[in-house]
Amino acid sequence: MSDTTTRERMISTAMTLFRREGYQATSWRRLVEQAGTPWGSAYHHFPGGKEQLAVAAIELGTAVVAKTVRRAFERNETVEDAVAWWYRKAGEALAADDYRGGCPLATITLEMAHASPAITKACQDAFAAWHALLVELLSDVKDPEDVATAIMNNLEGALLVSRVRRSPEPLERAARHVALVTRAGTGEPG
Repeated sequence: MSDTTTRERMISTAMTLFRREGYQATSWRRLVEQAGTPWGSAYHHFPGGKEQLAVAAIELGTAVVAKTVRRAFERNETVEDAVAWWYRKAGEALAADDYRGGCPLATITLEMAHASPAITKACQDAFAAWHALLVELLSDVKDPEDVATAIMNNLEGALLVSRVRRSPEPLERAARHVALVTRAGTGEPG
């Protein structure tokens, strides 16, 4: 097992556990066991401890979401279709995870933003990166900054409600809401 593989597995496992269970509820022992890595590798790869691993997990979550967003816009001709595709994929992933997951940042942000400057900064950077990516992809839309914010806020809220209801329906409805907002910004009929 290479160092890179071990490190990547720890980061991926941390992202999953932090998303599902939260930062505080996820112990080093559980991370190491779930990742299937040796004990010594935890502090070898993350001498800054669990907080350093959390920042790396947030960075991975940021990249995963950005890849999905780019794919959504590459595969669809309209903003409405791209958002519907993205939200549908989020719903499918949530259902596949038995409604324990959701956004890779939501749980850790809610739990740790007040307690860890490093985690807070990583979350701020992640949300800013997603927003900037959406603004770039929405360059043909009136007020891309506002539409990007609406897309992100809608998704985050819909993921939370979908998780509680154990249903993708709030995500489907949220995609329809984004379509209305987008059409209003372009002057297209609803």
